[in-house]
Amino acid sequence: MLIERKRRLRPIEICPNGHYYNSSRTGDICAVCGAKLDPPKSAEELDELTKIQEKDWIRGWLICIKGPNKGNGYIIKDGKSFIGSAASMDIQIIGDKKIDKHNHASIAYDHKTKTAMLIPGETRGMIYWQNQAVFAPQKLSASDKIEIGESVFSYIPFDDADYAWEEEQTKNVSAGKDAAQENDSNEENDIDEKNSNAENNTNDEDDYIAEGEN
Repeated sequence: MLIERKRRLRPIEICPNGHYYNSSRTGDICAVCGAKLDPPKSAEELDELTKIQEKDWIRGWLICIKGPNKGNGYIIKDGKSFIGSAASMDIQIIGDKKIDKHNHASIAYDHKTKTAMLIPGETRGMIYWQNQAVFAPQKLSASDKIEIGESVFSYIPFDDADYAWEEEQTKNVSAGKDAAQENDSNEENDIDEKNSNAENNTNDEDDYIAEGEN
């Protein structure tokens, strides 16, 4: 007598480090390196992860026009963006030995007034705006030249009079509300039309019955 044996499919997982292992034995822990798998995310969680938070909206750029990083662009966001060569800096500029590691300078952006300020850092390194030494916060305008170390940058604003993230977000919300109200209105009109048609049909039936009785 032949006995058919069912093949058991083992749940194979891939850990964050690229190792394959049998999760039926070690669960969400990789048997090779001990890394833990992230639990599966819901559609709402995935949607939230793909959204760019307001604090991460791009407000402008520093474009290097002279120096080791010529042609590179650096993003400016809300609040203070600290400039230096260290990896912990918001704007990390590597390759220019004259730029200090931490807080050589910073750019502060205020989305309420749509203004950017160049602020000297806490190091001995100098910074220049339009070829002038900066010792106090200096308001920036489009295409202003900023010299840090042996590099020169051009300030390019994005969130300006022609476009603003907050205004665009308000427009989208208003458009969504208008669309929802229009849909509600259309649904009410459809219901009224159906009720009117039903009433007309009832009247036609009554007239037909009355004619038959006569």
